[in-house]
Amino acid sequence: MRHVFIVNPVSGKADASGSLVPKIIQAAARQGVDYEILLTERPGHGVELAQQQAAAGEPVRLYACGGDGTLNEVLRGVYGCKNAQVACVPCGSGNDFVRNFGGSAPFLDLENLIQGEAVSMDLIETDQGLAAAICSAGLDAQVAYGIPKFRRIPLCGGSMAYKLSILQAVSGPLGHRLRICADDETITGDFLMLALCNGSTYGGGFMAAPQACMNDGLLELVLVRKISRLQIARLIGDYQKGLHMQGDQVAPAYRDIILARKVRSLRLDTLDGRPIVVTRDGECAPYSSLRAHVLPAAAQIVLPRSVLNTELPALRKDTILNR
Repeated sequence: MRHVFIVNPVSGKADASGSLVPKIIQAAARQGVDYEILLTERPGHGVELAQQQAAAGEPVRLYACGGDGTLNEVLRGVYGCKNAQVACVPCGSGNDFVRNFGGSAPFLDLENLIQGEAVSMDLIETDQGLAAAICSAGLDAQVAYGIPKFRRIPLCGGSMAYKLSILQAVSGPLGHRLRICADDETITGDFLMLALCNGSTYGGGFMAAPQACMNDGLLELVLVRKISRLQIARLIGDYQKGLHMQGDQVAPAYRDIILARKVRSLRLDTLDGRPIVVTRDGECAPYSSLRAHVLPAAAQIVLPRSVLNTELPALRKDTILNR
C-alpha cells in the first residue's frame, strides 16, 4: 500500500510543513513504507490531490495533515473509492474530529498512526456537501462563521476563538423560525440552533452529542429552542462539557429547551425570511434550507494502533477492516 501525506501548510497558526515534513520522512523511513508528500496550494486543492491519488485504483492511504477542513477535503476527494483509506494528522486550530478518539496525541505519533488500521465509518451527506463529524445551523454555525477573524490572534486557539465569536453572535438577533423534518417527524418552532452529529464534538471542543457513535448508521439530532441571553449563558458551560445530555436523554434541567433524536435524514427550512448560517466541519455559509442524511460505512478511516486498543463510545470495533 502507498502512503501519501497531503499537507496543508497554512493550517493552524504556523506553517505546518516546516516541522511536520521532517517528522513524516523519519517516521516513514523507520516503518519502511512507500510514501509521498504533497502540499496543498489553495482551498479545495486537497480534494483534487486526493482524487488524483485514488484514481490510480491501487490501495492507497491518504494522510490529511491539517485541520478538520483538510480532512473534509481529502474525504470528499476519495468518496466512493474503495481502494482509499484516510488518516488524520491534526495540525489545525480545533481538531475536533480526533477528539472523538481521545485527542490529538496518538494521531500526531506518526509511527503509531502508520501502524494503525482502517475502520468503516459513516459520513453525513448534505445538499451543500459531505461532512465527517457535524453539520449544524443557527447560533453555533454563526459563531463558527465568525471564528476566522479571531483565530489568528496571538494566544487565541480554537477554543478561545470560539468563545470570542460567541460573544459577538449573541449581541445580534437570536433564533429562527424553522420547520424541521427529522425522518417522519415534523417539528415547527423558534429555535436557537440545531446540531446534526455523526461525531460528538465541534467548535474547538463543545460536546453536542456525547454518546455519538461514528459507525452505527445513525445521526444524533440536538435542537435548542430560542432562549434568552441569560439562559444561553447558563447553557453554554454545560453544552461544552456535554452535561445537557444524560446518556441518550436530555438532562432534566434542559428538557424544556432541548430536543434530541436519533435520525437518518433531516430537512430544514427557514420560515422567517432570514437565511440561517450552516456549517459542515467548520465550512460555513448562509442558506434558506438544508437537506442531510447519513451515509453508512461511507469512509475508511485509519485509527492509530493505540486507539484501536481502547474502548470509546464513538466506535464500534466490529467494523475494523483489516482484522
